[in-house]
Amino acid sequence: MNGINTQGENIADNGGIKEAYLAYNAWVERNGPEPSLPGLNYSPRQMFWIASANLWCSTQRKEYLKQHVYTDVHSPSYYRVLGSFSNSEYFSQDFNCPVGSKMNPERKCQVW
Repeated sequence: MNGINTQGENIADNGGIKEAYLAYNAWVERNGPEPSLPGLNYSPRQMFWIASANLWCSTQRKEYLKQHVYTDVHSPSYYRVLGSFSNSEYFSQDFNCPVGSKMNPERKCQVW
């Protein structure tokens, strides 16, 4: 990927998911905790992350992806999820990711 092309949007993805998570938690404080969904073994906070990742589910042909990497200011969807989620201390707390793991690196990229 061309980090120069995607840098601004990568920063926006990191900040956006953080602000959305903080807004969700503010909503929970005002309205009370949500019940867990029946049949799913995930907490409501974990479901926040799953729903957020679901937004970026997509499939592209290799030819499109190659063009996208060279020309688009957005990282491919897969990396938008992995990058911003692995930079979130909240994600790693909600999923109990060990420090130093792929989704909880010791050094995180945070601007705000």
